[in-house]
Amino acid sequence: MLGWLARLLRILFGVRVVYSPSIGDSELAETECLVVTRDEELFKRRRGPAILLKTDSHVEWVAVFIALGMRPFERSRCPVCGGDLAEVDCREAEAAVGHEIRSERCWRCAVCGRYYWVGSHWRRLRRLVEEAGAVSVECRRSG
Repeated sequence: MLGWLARLLRILFGVRVVYSPSIGDSELAETECLVVTRDEELFKRRRGPAILLKTDSHVEWVAVFIALGMRPFERSRCPVCGGDLAEVDCREAEAAVGHEIRSERCWRCAVCGRYYWVGSHWRRLRRLVEEAGAVSVECRRSG
């Protein structure tokens, strides 16, 4: 249900994220890792750290993580597999993807080998972060 958020956390904040629709609620309720969910029943059963997102707004999702002290764009991970990204010459990336890349910076995932660069997707993410910075969110503690 939150696959988009998993990719976003990897890209914007460099967070190690495990996302798999095959992980069951009973396992999620017991894991020691932080669980981010929209499932209120799972959140209530949860014994470890958890964040319950009560909105569909991606802007508010990002605002929550910024409110928790996370700083966007300091580090990124591969949005697909979560691997570390290493900066590479953009000519290498162009040769690999087979088209011109209009970016001054490019990266390659050390795990899956995918290439990334600053393009329109990156600019949309910057706008998303700017919008999130202007939003006030309420973070409450339960239990």
